[in-house]
Amino acid sequence: MTLFRGTGVLFALGLVGLAAYINVQSLVEAYGSGPPYFGRTTNMDKWSDPLPGLLLLDALVLLIAAVAILQFLRRKQEHVALSTVPEPSEIAKDLSDGADP
Repeated sequence: MTLFRGTGVLFALGLVGLAAYINVQSLVEAYGSGPPYFGRTTNMDKWSDPLPGLLLLDALVLLIAAVAILQFLRRKQEHVALSTVPEPSEIAKDLSDGADP
């Protein structure tokens, strides 16, 4: 169970890294590295703005990462709560001593 929680967070961080890589590559390709926006001015008839698609991708990735992190924190809290519950054998031992519940 602990391994699953940790891998979920690592997966979310990897997904964020992949989205960042895609963003950088798309922006460099769209705006180019030469003087003024070399990639946009050479083929203006074929150029399209990458920002709307990248914003949609980023929103989706951030949503997935937020859900993964919230699940991780929730499972961690559940694990802490379960560790504070006494074992049934301890409860039965207390009740068998003649104490009233």
